[in-house]
Amino acid sequence: MIRISNLTKSYNDTKVLDDVSLNIGRNEVVSIIGYSGSGKTTLLNCIAGLDSYDSGTIATDIVKENGYGGIGMVFNSGNLFPHLTVLRNLVLAPVKVLGISPEQAEEEAMRMLESVGIWSVRDAYPELLSSGQRQRAAIARSLMMKPAILLLDEPTSSLDPASTSEVFKVLSNLKNNDMTIVLVTHSIDLARSISDRIIFMSDGRICEQGTPSEIINHPQNRETKSFINHCTNLVYDIPSEKYDLPELNARIEVFCMRYRLPFSDTYALQLAVEELLNLIPLENGVNLVIVKSDRGLDVQAVLAKGAQPYLSQESIMNELGYTILEGLCEKIEEETNDLGESVIRLAIRQNSI
Repeated sequence: MIRISNLTKSYNDTKVLDDVSLNIGRNEVVSIIGYSGSGKTTLLNCIAGLDSYDSGTIATDIVKENGYGGIGMVFNSGNLFPHLTVLRNLVLAPVKVLGISPEQAEEEAMRMLESVGIWSVRDAYPELLSSGQRQRAAIARSLMMKPAILLLDEPTSSLDPASTSEVFKVLSNLKNNDMTIVLVTHSIDLARSISDRIIFMSDGRICEQGTPSEIINHPQNRETKSFINHCTNLVYDIPSEKYDLPELNARIEVFCMRYRLPFSDTYALQLAVEELLNLIPLENGVNLVIVKSDRGLDVQAVLAKGAQPYLSQESIMNELGYTILEGLCEKIEEETNDLGESVIRLAIRQNSI
């Protein structure tokens, strides 16, 4: 369906696409992930014909019928026409571009809006919609042209958890719609749930690709591993004892919301982290990693190189903070890793509060 060969593009002296080659099959759903600036959106724009490239080729097997069957594009901000109602946004292109009657276009638009769950706001203007409703309207507008290829650029990047869930549902339903889908996303959950294949890009190149299980659970490339770790876990560096606890607690709350954890687990995690940080030395910095796994919530704190095991000291174990930590955790472990760093691991007890 899409064949990309040796694609290269530069902005001034910066190479944003570096010899990219990629084949995407008919009706395949492909997610492109990677850090900001890795070339993901530029590649999407080149496929859509919105951006030129310096060398290489892009070919598709698209065969249009009566104007239908081309390439559709959904931008991360929706890009609805602000002066038109939701219904008028959907009807405009089929009438103006394809020449179908307004009555036929409106009938199809009503069915499309019902399929994405926003029929009730058909007469509203974009400014009155929630972010999730705007994004679903943008998807519906693209689907009105019955594209053979649908491109989506960060469809959930600016959405709150509730709106993200709404868009997730719509995109999941598209998977069986006889359509090739290529999306750029930072959402590992979205990529995992709807993709046949995930591609990781870095510095304008494709570093690794494979099934969702291969890329998310068993990445081989070092940069892929780092990216997946940052996306699926909460990684927080504490430079000194003067760290920002409210900011850390806010990050923990957002992390727990992503996994739809109950407030009791969120509070237990926040309290365990705070008590741990009150017990250990922070003057040389601590790297904190919070992981949500099938077992539950785990916390890892890596102290500076040369730090001695700390929580096992009798004076620490007799403190009230350690007693609280024991009540919150199923397991508390401390060891020295191969780099000479002290590593503390906590397994948070579920329903501990």
